[in-house]
Amino acid sequence: MVLLQNQIFLLILIIALGELLGKVNIRNLALGPSAIIFVALAFGHFGFILPEGIQDIGLAMFIYAVGLQAGPGFISSFRSHGLPMGVGVLVMAAIGTAATFACCRFFGFDAGIGAGLLSGAMTSTPSLAVAVETVGHGSAPAAYGVTYGFGVIGVAVFIKVLPRLMRVDISAEEESLDRELAEINPPITYHHIEITNPNLFGKRVADIFLKSIAPVTISRLLRMGASEPVLVGADTVLQEGDRLRVVGRPSDLEKVELFIGKPVAGEIAFDRVLTKKSITVSKREISGTTLGFFNFREAFNVQVARITRNGIDLPADANTRLHLGDVLHAVGDERSLRNITRILGNDLKATYEVSLLPILLGLLFGFMLGQVTLPLPLVGPLTLGTTGGTLIAGLLLGARYQTGPLIWDVPMAGNRLIRDLGLALFMAAVGTSAGVSFVETLRSHGLPLLLSGAVVTLAPVAVTAVIGLRWLRIRFLRLLGMLVGGMTSASGLAAAGSLSATSYAPAAYATVYPLALIGKIIAVKVLLLIL
Repeated sequence: MVLLQNQIFLLILIIALGELLGKVNIRNLALGPSAIIFVALAFGHFGFILPEGIQDIGLAMFIYAVGLQAGPGFISSFRSHGLPMGVGVLVMAAIGTAATFACCRFFGFDAGIGAGLLSGAMTSTPSLAVAVETVGHGSAPAAYGVTYGFGVIGVAVFIKVLPRLMRVDISAEEESLDRELAEINPPITYHHIEITNPNLFGKRVADIFLKSIAPVTISRLLRMGASEPVLVGADTVLQEGDRLRVVGRPSDLEKVELFIGKPVAGEIAFDRVLTKKSITVSKREISGTTLGFFNFREAFNVQVARITRNGIDLPADANTRLHLGDVLHAVGDERSLRNITRILGNDLKATYEVSLLPILLGLLFGFMLGQVTLPLPLVGPLTLGTTGGTLIAGLLLGARYQTGPLIWDVPMAGNRLIRDLGLALFMAAVGTSAGVSFVETLRSHGLPLLLSGAVVTLAPVAVTAVIGLRWLRIRFLRLLGMLVGGMTSASGLAAAGSLSATSYAPAAYATVYPLALIGKIIAVKVLLLIL
């Protein structure tokens, strides 16, 4: 018992027991990281409380990591899928408000209880702040305390069972979304094209302005009658009957075929001198530099055909800025490729190293953003708070990638560690805090409040899940992110992450979170007006 008074020991014990409980699998259903809060509630009930600061730093770490991961694709994701998901979030807020109003009328709750019920069941601390500001410090915080626990747990459990309820195959969804992504960002390939356009005969490659037609690269040239190819540079002179290997996306290759000549079969193979090599950018001082800066073709007689980043092939454009972990697919002689390897690093292990300073500065930036108050029409002053501030900081810095020598991006393994550790800290602290008054508050306010909290938590996610999948046509993995984002539920996002390791759910979560934050504040204001 003495050890349990040590808060560090208590914290580690709760997380360890929660991780063990989360691995218990019953009929292919496991709680995962969300089990930590169940253990924390039990410890809190017996008077073992963790400091509130652990909750704040844990939540900040978790949300910041989510923002960093979603940042690079946030704008494109919102443009592609944002409108249906935005509608879904507003539907959730409306259903939550209607369900709360019905419970208040049925059980006779006053406006304060109703505002706390809506805030707690939909896990919105900013909404509680608005409620307290409007109705005072009486009944709203108490109702929030009773309903918040189920709000956290209920969403996580619902997300875990939703694939079964909707009869969705997660693996098939991942493959389908991967195909959709491949259509948006088709893989780089190559065509062999024979020059038949007379306007190109005798012209230098630099003088035909091929890049103005499409972002492609001519990587090899086989002269008519020759048996070995040569690398192509800006000064290479094109002749009738030359066969070119042109690298690019399929639609772009079709465009340049019309300009250059006719497609041909067969392979343009390297001779014993030329070879190809995949080189990983691992030196931090290289990150952020454009490919054109190195002038590999002229300086080393090496042609970069394409770049692979996070599993997606990109054209080897001179203006493309290199990121840590980029893989350059290069062609040249062995000695030149060794020189380029020394320049870029090609140390895969180095790409997993995590620098602590950018993470700390990013978190500080998020905490400062959280203090900013925005005057919004109808809503009034809105303070983003720790969650909103760190999410926006993560989104901005993740999209920015680099500022001077600081690289904001965190390797996937490091990002997952920060995210999981932050979530564990958050759930351990919030669980012990809720556990202290959980039973007593139930006795004071009765079972109706707990039942109402379950209704207000589950009704929005259940109804919106059906609407989102059937009518809004939101893909299931994005739907998971939209549902937990609409509930601003960190534990729900963790549950979604346990179903699929892809970034679709976190990206959707980050896309809708700001709208959900504002939407639930408006919902509380509307509820107080109609009550």
